[in-house]
This record gives sequence, C-alpha cells and structure tokens, in this order.
Amino acid sequence: MPPSCEERNSFDWEMGGQFKKQEPWEELERSRNIPKPKLFTLKFRHLAIFTLSIPCFAFFFCIIYSFLFHLDQTTKTHCQVWNVAPSISSSIGILAPQKYVWKICIALHSAPRLLLCKMYHTHMQKVLKKVAFVQRLVLFTCTLNVAEVFSLLLLSVVPSVEDYSLHTFCFGLFLFFSSIYLAFSFYLFSCCRTSPSSLLDRQSLYYKRVLLMTNLFSILVAMYCYWRHNTYCEPGMYSIFSVFEYTVVLSNMAYHFTSYYDFYHTSVTLGNSVSGLGTTSAMRQE
Repeated sequence: MPPSCEERNSFDWEMGGQFKKQEPWEELERSRNIPKPKLFTLKFRHLAIFTLSIPCFAFFFCIIYSFLFHLDQTTKTHCQVWNVAPSISSSIGILAPQKYVWKICIALHSAPRLLLCKMYHTHMQKVLKKVAFVQRLVLFTCTLNVAEVFSLLLLSVVPSVEDYSLHTFCFGLFLFFSSIYLAFSFYLFSCCRTSPSSLLDRQSLYYKRVLLMTNLFSILVAMYCYWRHNTYCEPGMYSIFSVFEYTVVLSNMAYHFTSYYDFYHTSVTLGNSVSGLGTTSAMRQE
C-alpha cells in the first residue's frame, strides 16, 4: 500500500527534503538567475562617436576634394563673380566621387540616428516632468528629430543639378526641423527636468546652449549673405555664405554629438536566450 500523505511528508523531512517536488515558480526563478551568454555589449557613447564620424568624414571629404580638384565647377554661380569656397550643395551633389561618398555615408548614419531618436524619446519621458504639456512637447520634439533625419536623406538623394526646386525645398525643411528640434530639446532639458542632473548632464547642457546659439546665428547670417549674393552679385559674398553654411552643418552635428554625454553610462546587451531558440536584448545604466 502506498504511504499516506502524512507518512510522505515525514519521510521527506527525515531525508532532508531530497524527494520534495519542485514547484514551477521555483524552477522559473532558478532559470532567471542563470547568467545568459552575451554576444556583445554596445556602449551608446561609442555609438555616438560612430554616428557623428560618418557624416563628418563625408562633409570634410566632399569640401576638401571639391576645393582641390573641382573648385571652378563648385564655386560657379549665375553671377559669374569670383568665389573661393564651394557651397555644400555643389560639393555633395554635382560631381563624382563626392556625391557617392556623401549619399553612402548619410544612408549609413541614418539607422543609428533613428535609434538615438528612440533613445531620446525614452530618456526624456524618464527625466522630464510627467505633466501632459511636457510629455506632448517631448513627442513633438522627437518627431521633429525623425523628420530632420528623413529630410537630410531626401536632400542628399535629390541633388540641386537634377531638381533645384525640390533640393531647395528639402534643404529648407532640414533647416526648419533641425533648428526647431535643437531649440525645443534645449528648452526641455534646461527647464523641465525633474531628476537631479549630474556633471555630465550639466556639461551636455552647456554645449547644447553654445551650439544652439551658434547654429541659429549662422542660419541668419547665411540667409543674409545668400540674399545679398543674389541681389548684388558681389565678389566673394557667395564664399561667405558657404562658410556660414559650413558652420550651420557642423554645429548641428556637434549638437547631436552631445548624446555622448547624455547616454555616457548607457549600454545595450545582445545575448542568447535560455532556451537557445533566439536572442534577447537589454538596455541598462552602468
């Protein structure tokens, strides 16, 4: 006859619980404590460096190559006056190999830029005020960031020599989306933060302020120089416009590089699942 329930419990107690039935939740808890093998861990500060280096390399390559080998073609305008600095539009969209280098690099950098857009949306929701107005502004600001990425892609795909009006429209969209995004994101981080800011946060905010002022000032001066060049056809005026156009683009890149400080201690880990049937990813603060 099989032992009764009381006898089994007594037997289990005497044998040190060797034959006790394991509950499902205990097995699940044990499986959670098993360390999962990691495929790789990516630090977001390294991603920020990589994301900035691609368009930065493309920018300097196109400008320097155009200045050294295609100066006449890239500085010629309808005014037929002397200029020394090629514009960005003529440097990236007219001649080879510049146009191919620019398109490839902008396409490569777009995926990590979109990932950073998502990161900023999550980060802002976490550290900023939990009021409806601020959260709606966060969503609007991050939408502007995504629109900036796609407008940059579009103006890179459509060069000015093929469709000047569409290229100009896309460049205008890029300036609008980028400048509004820079202004709103700086406002949110400077005025709507709830969690205490660290030294890296304060350093990032300082750089954001300087780069925002530089970007907006350069846009205004570049617009004035462009109008003056088209109105009066003064020698060298288009080159001054080009220099401030460089400043607009470089200050925009540098502003986005402040993500290096915002996510300095953030990393993402990709590893094998316990069952071996797939992979898992996790994001954490160091």
